[in-house]
Amino acid sequence: MKDFERLHTAYKLKEIERKGTVAGKRYESAAEHIFSSLILARYFLKKIKGMNERRVMKMLIYHDLVEIYAGDTFILDEKMTESKKAREQKSFNRLIKDLPSEISPEFRSSWKEFEQGKTKESRFCKAVEELDPIIHSMHKPAEWKKHGFTEQKLRSKKESKLKEFPAMLKLFNELIEYLKNKKTIPK
Repeated sequence: MKDFERLHTAYKLKEIERKGTVAGKRYESAAEHIFSSLILARYFLKKIKGMNERRVMKMLIYHDLVEIYAGDTFILDEKMTESKKAREQKSFNRLIKDLPSEISPEFRSSWKEFEQGKTKESRFCKAVEELDPIIHSMHKPAEWKKHGFTEQKLRSKKESKLKEFPAMLKLFNELIEYLKNKKTIPK
């Protein structure tokens, strides 16, 4: 495989669809999710001190690259969630070979750190990962209703990953109140 083909491998993330829509016309791409996750991280890194910002940014850039071959897993899709780890590990193994040597080692270390969740930075990135879709869809009541989201579902799926970061948990709670007041999710 030529270098430009290896580099193009990472560009394929633009083609991976998520469940949230953009302008009500098309699904958000995984690459767009990474962009908004980076913005969200920048916002919270100004509030939460003591983290290695460079590692955070690298993890967020690479955290969903495995979706190129594994596809996105929607939070409420239990069948896909069961196979997520295996699909993503298989994709990771393939990407290590397919990406250019200039970024493959960085991808390897960043993705592994994110997946293991042992560092404060990786747990922060996972918390960003939980908040991003809520903010993305906060003005799209039809999406919430379509998937049957409730406060209980949101809390059970997301809250535990936010508790380590009070500023993020505060925003999460404010978002839930906002969604309930707008009748986007049931009270």
